[in-house]
Amino acid sequence: MYDFSLLNQETIRALIVALVLFVVAFVSFVIIAIFTLFKTNYYTTKHKEKNHLICDVAYFHERGKREDQEDSLYISPMDKFDESGLVAACSDGMGGLLNGEVVSKFVTDSLRENYPYGFDSQADNAAVITDISNQVYEQYHLGAGATLVMVHIFDDYMNFYSLGDSNIILIRNNKATLLNYKQNYVTLMIRKLAEGGLDTADAYKDTRAKGLIDFVGNLNCNVQMTSRPMRLIENDIVIVSSDGVTDSMPLNRIVNHIHFDQNATGIARTIKYGVKARKNPRQDNYSAIVIKMKRSFV
Repeated sequence: MYDFSLLNQETIRALIVALVLFVVAFVSFVIIAIFTLFKTNYYTTKHKEKNHLICDVAYFHERGKREDQEDSLYISPMDKFDESGLVAACSDGMGGLLNGEVVSKFVTDSLRENYPYGFDSQADNAAVITDISNQVYEQYHLGAGATLVMVHIFDDYMNFYSLGDSNIILIRNNKATLLNYKQNYVTLMIRKLAEGGLDTADAYKDTRAKGLIDFVGNLNCNVQMTSRPMRLIENDIVIVSSDGVTDSMPLNRIVNHIHFDQNATGIARTIKYGVKARKNPRQDNYSAIVIKMKRSFV
């Protein structure tokens, strides 16, 4: 026990004043903290839709059992994102033809040279891709070719463009969707069999099943593209990849392997090692760009 009677009056008054000031300061701090928290939550709730999304981007670029790496990737400069958006593309040189790695690199180099792209100019952007394809045709006359998948993300929306059988995958709410259709004989035969009321399983038995009916290197190719931009939401995952990825990791397997609290780098690493773990003796080259949409309050 302390005997405060030994303190003089001036010291006691000083202690009382100090205690009062401490209590006032503490109460003021608590009030300010509560007010700040309330205002932050109110602003976040009221303006959530106005806070734009940003792209967390990662990629992997792996050679499978092929002698050469025939996949090529392009990611637009991230410092241009606010004014021109993000463009991400994957081109896969066609197996069985010569110069696949040369053509795929020509495709991505050409896309780089034509950046930036108008987000609302889908037809003009498709015309750029068609011109690239015609240049390849003039050089090789169907002796070489490549696939192409490309996304353009701007202001929480996305357009995409596609030629061939590579993949544009959207993962949302634990469900994966292939956004583009594969321009190969399987797709064509399934459509014809379905129209005739026949079993579509027979399409997969055809030896031409994986043969492409359109690609970069075809004259006046038919570019798939979005007619209207699609809205992206927070935590959407967009994967732009060659078919070497999905040959070993189908969509449901990708969803089951990734964790949705991972960032883009973690997701890319998980998919890459998932493909490698399959130990496919005929593994094609496998490359992908992974984009995770994150909320920004800046």
